[in-house]
Order: sequence, then C-alpha cells, then structure tokens
Amino acid sequence: MEDVLVPIVLFSVVPVCVWLVSYFNYRKRLTAHETVRHAIDAGQTVSPELIEKMSLLVDPVRADLRRGVLFIAFGAAFGVLGTMINFEEGDALLPMLGVASFPVFLGLAYLGLWAFGHGRKPA
Repeated sequence: MEDVLVPIVLFSVVPVCVWLVSYFNYRKRLTAHETVRHAIDAGQTVSPELIEKMSLLVDPVRADLRRGVLFIAFGAAFGVLGTMINFEEGDALLPMLGVASFPVFLGLAYLGLWAFGHGRKPA
C-alpha cells in the first residue's frame, strides 16, 4: 500500500499547492474589488491613492520576486533531499539534482523578470 500511496501524495502536493495559491490570490483580488464597489455604492469618492495602494495587492513585479525566491528555495530543498536520500541509496543524488534544477531555473527566470521589471516606470 505504501508503494502506491507515497507517489500519489508526492505528485498531488504540487497541483494542490498551485491551486491553493491561485485560489487565495483570486480571493484577495475579489475582496479588493468588492471594497471599491462598496465604497462607490455608498457614495464615497475613491481617491487615486487608494486605487494605487490596492493595485499593489496584485503587483506582478513584487510577485515575481516572491515566486523567484520560493522556486529557488523549493529547488534547494530538492537538492538537500537528494543528498539525504543519497546516504541511503547510493545513486540518488544526480537524479534528484536533475529534478531540483527545474525549480531553480524557474526561480532564476522569475528573479530576472523582477530585476528587469523593477526598474520600469509606472504608466
């Protein structure tokens, strides 16, 4: 039973994490839009400063930095896991480092997007 359960859990964790992050980002944007809608319905004026602050909730440049750091940490964790498994299984290090390279390169790409987008001027 354990031979089947471990791979199922291992491969289902990533989609569940992606879904959770997407869901909570959606809820955050929805809450921000509802706040603005309620303010407008109540007859209050919405200042440009408030709109600008609310737009920082979904700032893609800041999100790139966070994603980049998280992907690199995820890849480093796979590398450490590969090293730990290598003590038990002699030939596990290179395949685990190969798996770890994917999130590391994704993280580096996000950090590059953050670095190039960080210097741009808002429109």
